[in-house]
Amino acid sequence: MRKPNITVSYIFFYLLFSDDAWRIVAGLVCALFLGPLLTQGRNLSQGGEVMVWLMILAIGWSVTAWPAKKITGALQRAVKRAAK
Repeated sequence: MRKPNITVSYIFFYLLFSDDAWRIVAGLVCALFLGPLLTQGRNLSQGGEVMVWLMILAIGWSVTAWPAKKITGALQRAVKRAAK
């Protein structure tokens, strides 16, 4: 089996069709939207705020497993249909 040439487009499409990439993006979006709401006015230390943001990111990553699988499945089906 030959190794693929690693190019920018290869990396882009690899990430586009990866479940984990979608889950990481969803976790980051959750943290960016919910982080400020949950840490404002709570008198948390900087370490406490970082921990809350990381927990939100991890929860966002874990709850988006099903949607990420559906997104990548739909993208793969669309590419297969377009290749016919």
